Amino acid sequence: MEVRQNQFWNLQNYADKIFISGSILVSLGILLVTVGGSWDITNHLLNKPETFFSPPHFLMYSGVGIGLIGVAIAFLGYRNLQDSKEAFRLPLRLKFLGIALLIGAGPFDYVWHSNFGLDGLLSPPHFTLLAGMLLCSIGGMFGITRFLHLKSSSNLTRYLIVLGVLPVWLAGSGIISSLSLPFSNTDYFEFNPDSSFAFVIATVAYPFLISLICITAAKLSNFKPGIISIVGGLFVLIYGMTAIVPNFALLESVEFYSMNMIPFVMADLIVSFGKTKKVTMVAGGILGSMFYMVYYPYVMYTYNELLLGKLVSPSMIYHTYFELMPQVMQFTIIPSIVMGIIAVFVAYKFSNKIMIKN
Repeated sequence: MEVRQNQFWNLQNYADKIFISGSILVSLGILLVTVGGSWDITNHLLNKPETFFSPPHFLMYSGVGIGLIGVAIAFLGYRNLQDSKEAFRLPLRLKFLGIALLIGAGPFDYVWHSNFGLDGLLSPPHFTLLAGMLLCSIGGMFGITRFLHLKSSSNLTRYLIVLGVLPVWLAGSGIISSLSLPFSNTDYFEFNPDSSFAFVIATVAYPFLISLICITAAKLSNFKPGIISIVGGLFVLIYGMTAIVPNFALLESVEFYSMNMIPFVMADLIVSFGKTKKVTMVAGGILGSMFYMVYYPYVMYTYNELLLGKLVSPSMIYHTYFELMPQVMQFTIIPSIVMGIIAVFVAYKFSNKIMIKN
């Protein structure tokens, strides 16, 4: 009996650390899922042979397994928390709902592939997966950032915020892409979004998301220098490795894509040295305005549908992208800056909701 009591008290003493460990695993798992998902889109674009047992799917469902383990560990920690249970209840619920959708998406996807072969980006299994990714990543982000705010005073651990927000950015990008890219028509189903609807969604949602994630990360870290640069740099690295490098016709454009780091560093410097909301709005406008470059090369397909209507092969993506750029900038530069600024106000409110008082 005494041994069991000692084990119980040990769990209580370390409950908060167990909970944060689970939240970190959830975010890591979703990060793997999003990387695999971006790679899977590239394979679809390149018309590579598609089966359920493909390397991107293996990466995605390995991430689901890690996320499931993370949810179980977070639940164990939550049950033994001495205080702050109310603060961690919402993150845990989001994790549970998200992981349930992710687990269900696996067999759903297998059945879909078995019956219909190649599936589109906006297929029901993929959208189920995307919804689960977003909920799990938000749950992981809330768990990590609330723990840091309530339980940790270390400056070093503040950089865990990067791990919290990055999967949310990638999962959110996946949902926007599925609603705007014309990659969803197959032999059995036509799920492609209307070209005008896709144009508006991409123009409004992409810049909003970039600014929201970067400013939220900065605000949650108390505008620690380097946070926006790290978050933006990791996104550029992941997107470049999964969307550009696998397509040999785009390898020469890696240097162009890496130039996206310049506005991320600019925004980082702006918010680090001027921490007022007005100054942050300038950074938000810069971040929003760069969406067409950040989401190279896929975003080209959205605007091509309405502005050019070309049939673009994977080898012609680069040329069509730059052919479209003047027209895209003409139509999107003002809306994208406005959405980047609006995202600043949302990021401030969102951050305040996360950083609740103990």
